[in-house]
Amino acid sequence: MPATVQLNTRIDPSLKARGDAVFARAGLTSSEVVRAVWEEAARTQRVPECVLPNKPAEELEQKLAAIHEGAGLARRMAEEMGIRLSDEPIDYKALRDEMYDEMIIEMEERHV
Repeated sequence: MPATVQLNTRIDPSLKARGDAVFARAGLTSSEVVRAVWEEAARTQRVPECVLPNKPAEELEQKLAAIHEGAGLARRMAEEMGIRLSDEPIDYKALRDEMYDEMIIEMEERHV
């Protein structure tokens, strides 16, 4: 099993109990729900709509448009500099695992 990290959060006990009851009916644990939110964000590279603050839709759309425009500017600038960016989705789990492997090697080298 790949290495994992622990995520701690504070939540109102009553809210947790009410939410846990809903997720339990669907056969889900709190950890599975949190992982699903993180996986959706990593997969789509967007904040899942269910966790966006309740702001006017117009303001939110303007912010998202600015983010996409900024990403487009960065891509165009890189291409103008001769840097070819891949359209392939990034495998963040593989990158994470590679980073952890490198960290383990560095720690082992320091303690030899």
